[in-house]
Amino acid sequence: MDETVPHPVRVPGTPNPGVALTTGPGGAAPGAPASTVTGKAAPIEGATRVWHPETVHAIVPLVSGYEILSELGRGGMGVVYRARNVRLGHEVALKMILAGSAAGTQELARFQLEAVAVARLKHPGIVHLHEFGEHEGKPFFSLEFVEGGSLAGRLKSGPLPAREAATLVEKTARAMHHAHEHGIVHRDLKPANVLLTLDDQPKIADFGLAKDLSNDDGLSHTGALMGTAAYMAPEQAEGRIRDIRPTTDVYALGAILYECLTGRPPFKGTTLHETLAMVIRQEPTSPRQLAPALPRDLETVCLRCLEKDPKKRYATAADLADDLERFLRGNPSRPGRSARSRVGCAGACGTGPSPR
Repeated sequence: MDETVPHPVRVPGTPNPGVALTTGPGGAAPGAPASTVTGKAAPIEGATRVWHPETVHAIVPLVSGYEILSELGRGGMGVVYRARNVRLGHEVALKMILAGSAAGTQELARFQLEAVAVARLKHPGIVHLHEFGEHEGKPFFSLEFVEGGSLAGRLKSGPLPAREAATLVEKTARAMHHAHEHGIVHRDLKPANVLLTLDDQPKIADFGLAKDLSNDDGLSHTGALMGTAAYMAPEQAEGRIRDIRPTTDVYALGAILYECLTGRPPFKGTTLHETLAMVIRQEPTSPRQLAPALPRDLETVCLRCLEKDPKKRYATAADLADDLERFLRGNPSRPGRSARSRVGCAGACGTGPSPR
């Protein structure tokens, strides 16, 4: 189960006659966020619906300028469709609020925050925003459509070779550093939100839980849990909102690397609360214990990301990427944080003292 919290009220979908409803192995997780722009049936986040032409207009919204092709995924707040821009002819991922015109103020504000966050980021490793608009009182935005599916889908067949895993996470970390430089913390990095192009280039998606470090938007409150339990940093699992910084995403990148190398996240209990307790109190099993052939240097990099104390992790996602690049070149990782970590990103990345 993909334990995503909080679990907001979910609008249940009732398949109409002629609708083929399929889910990935294990089914959809309650309250899991929509898989933003995957080009395949969302394997973890939710169902993919395929409609017959005669019933499609009865069960999906009509958005001016777009032809809805299928549903990619849905969660507690949003639904994502595979669509075609009628005027330009290219395919996009069209994201809408499930509640439509009945959405509450906070729901609308978070939806807009996601669009603003993605629009601010211009990096080949982050899905880009095409359009933000409203149709008949229903806000929507269209995103780059990524055809290769998600990393979560790739990992269903087992762990990745060490070099492939290091390469993928190195590229993802550089994209995340770009977001951090622009004051955006993702807060829900996980394999389902790392999409792959047809030539296996990773792209970060779904900024629906993003935190804007430059703006106290009032959408997060002390004690609130936001994210996916198995990939949460301890400060996130404890609801310490003011301590959510770029190092929180560094932890999640380490959890993704851990799963790429071992086939499982560092912590996975039988219940949500058990997973959260493990994240907060337990040390992860050594990756080499699960995969003995794993290079020791790569294990060291991975475990440094997963330190309970944020100060002991890589100070920036760029530093993590640099160490992964060194590993790929056959050079050992550097001990300690670099000067650039402590100084160069202290302001933009929020690595200075957290506000209390």
